[in-house]
Amino acid sequence: MLQSVNFFTSSFSTLVHIPKPSSTTRPRLTTLVTMGVSATVLLTVLSLLILVDHFALNYARREAQQRLQQLSWQMRDALNGAVRRATGDVQLLSSLPGVRAARSPAEVRQALESLQKTFPDYAWIGLVNPQGVVVAGTQGELEGADVSGRSWFKQGRRALYAGDASSTALAGQKPLSGAEQWRFIDAAGPLMDADGNYRGVLCVRLSWGWMRRLAQTMLAPAGDQQYSADLFVVRGDGTVMLGPPGSEEHQIYSDSLTMARGGASGALKETWADGHSYLTGYARSGNPADPATLSWAILARQPEEQALTGARALERQILLLGAILGAAMALAAAIVTRRLTRPLNELSHTIEARLVTTDALPTLPAIQPVDTFHEAQVLSRALAEMLRNEQHHLDALRGLNEKLESTVAERTREIARKALQLERALGQEQSTQQLLQERAAELRAILDNAHDAFIALDPGGVVRDWNLQAEKLLGWKRSEVIGQPLAAMMLPLPLRRAYERDMRQLAESADGATTVLSRRVELALHNRAGQELPVEVSLAYVPRSSGHLFIAFLHDISERKQLFASMEELALRDTLTGLPNRRALMKTLPEALQRANRSGQSCAVFFLDLDRFKQINDRYGHEEGDELLRQFAQRVRGAVRKTDTVGRLAGDEFIVILEMLANDAAAQEAADKLLPALRQPFTLKTTSVTLSASLGIAVHHPDDPQDIEMLLGRADRAMYRHKQQGIQQRARR
Repeated sequence: MLQSVNFFTSSFSTLVHIPKPSSTTRPRLTTLVTMGVSATVLLTVLSLLILVDHFALNYARREAQQRLQQLSWQMRDALNGAVRRATGDVQLLSSLPGVRAARSPAEVRQALESLQKTFPDYAWIGLVNPQGVVVAGTQGELEGADVSGRSWFKQGRRALYAGDASSTALAGQKPLSGAEQWRFIDAAGPLMDADGNYRGVLCVRLSWGWMRRLAQTMLAPAGDQQYSADLFVVRGDGTVMLGPPGSEEHQIYSDSLTMARGGASGALKETWADGHSYLTGYARSGNPADPATLSWAILARQPEEQALTGARALERQILLLGAILGAAMALAAAIVTRRLTRPLNELSHTIEARLVTTDALPTLPAIQPVDTFHEAQVLSRALAEMLRNEQHHLDALRGLNEKLESTVAERTREIARKALQLERALGQEQSTQQLLQERAAELRAILDNAHDAFIALDPGGVVRDWNLQAEKLLGWKRSEVIGQPLAAMMLPLPLRRAYERDMRQLAESADGATTVLSRRVELALHNRAGQELPVEVSLAYVPRSSGHLFIAFLHDISERKQLFASMEELALRDTLTGLPNRRALMKTLPEALQRANRSGQSCAVFFLDLDRFKQINDRYGHEEGDELLRQFAQRVRGAVRKTDTVGRLAGDEFIVILEMLANDAAAQEAADKLLPALRQPFTLKTTSVTLSASLGIAVHHPDDPQDIEMLLGRADRAMYRHKQQGIQQRARR
């Protein structure tokens, strides 16, 4: 009976949405309304902050960038104007008769000093003769000094020139009067007399003080902390010429500097080397193609936080105002809501008081109607009527509850039995699945750590598996080749057709698979980069319930091929001179004779022998003898055509094979060209020797028999005769 009452009480509480008094009591309507009003005010303030952040901050940032961009433009225009004025003064001085026709340095100095008094920023003005010696200078400074190595002198001889002279101070000279740390802007140009003859170079050296005053003038209107900025004037190598304290003569790197060097102008947000975020305006002065201008980068920067100070202050004001407004509206909402919810609170207190004793009573308590405002009256009457209706069903519910409890207990026992059986089956399946996963992981680890590439193919030649060694060898990832035909990716066209034919034969006959398993095949595959790759392939046939697979193991034999090629090359190369040896010559000479017969042109063989080589070898040692042979070989190689073959037969004997000869005279002409080159002195490590060589010529005509020994014998005998003639000539001397 007690269980039935508890069940009905729970149903009733859920239906009327009134919980029992407990630790999980819901908040009251007054609290919810107050929190809703506060949340609405908070969301409104946050929306305003988002709008301010999106529009006001962006507007402030654009305004600051535009201001910095205009500041960089003003500095650029002022710098260009100062340089144009300096170059214009150079042209003006060059055209003054007092300078062009001056007969003494004093007259030139007087004219130069008058211009210097007019423009005090000119630290020095001077005239240099064509030899680069200063003839006249203001206040006599640098007169007699050699400035021929200075850039302004070299460039000013041809046309107007303007350049940075911060590192061009003359050694041993004192700083010019009015100069600031030897930093200047040089403007120079050629001086011509009345007849148009070149007389020298005029130079105007603009001191650095004008640059600082110019920067201070530009920054003076921005005295307010919110609008203060830093100006940078940067040379082409990134060195700061003018900037905030501590930055001058140091190199900087920034995106704005890179864009200014490229000739662009504008403004951007960037992070400098100090880690702070700045808004930077950038521009470039001058024209790189005009030597009479200064191609410098002008940067005007301002910390982003400083530029957005006004917008941030507006955010704080909006946040403070929103907090005050939210607190006031929450208080007002609490007062109004308390008055409106008083009847509902009385009704809820009545219901809670009645429900406290529900567990101990067999019947439900009655609810008295609340006569306040219409809504509360309707709600109380509806609850009382519902409670009376529920009381009539209480007895039926108790019986149903008892029957339900017995049915639930029976079903619970059945479910427990089925759950136990299912749990055992799932445990067995899980252990089987885990064992299969372990075996698959072991197989994958074995394949991935194998030394050879592993490829699994279906009967159609489509890749079904691919290990890590295959990825390293061929370049394709496993995910890229699964499901792709192997032949289309890495086999050349001739091998592709043979591969497809063999795969069909293997798929049709198991005996063919047994034949393939008994041997290894060398193939040339193409990797992902298109490079040819020699591999050794062994193939295995794996039958399956749904068909079969072919397992291929590929071994890279590139190093083996390269080793065989290098060994073969070493076997055909003379180790001392690097020329083909006797074995290579015996292989090359028959091929040359065959080409001569096919082309119908003659082929000649020179047999060379160094005269007095043994005496030189005995006198200066074997190392000098080896060096002589190397130089002799290089000289012979350089004296013949690139298409001819030069080889070392043995000792000091060399052979030259000349092909494509029009007649016998062509062979003699080649010998006449070779012998004088060999008579030139050979410079060894410890001495210099001069010797000659004996040369024998044997010509093979297209209709002659292809007898190599006979041809070499003729050349040897001709060389011997030449050697005897040389000995007799030396004896007559």
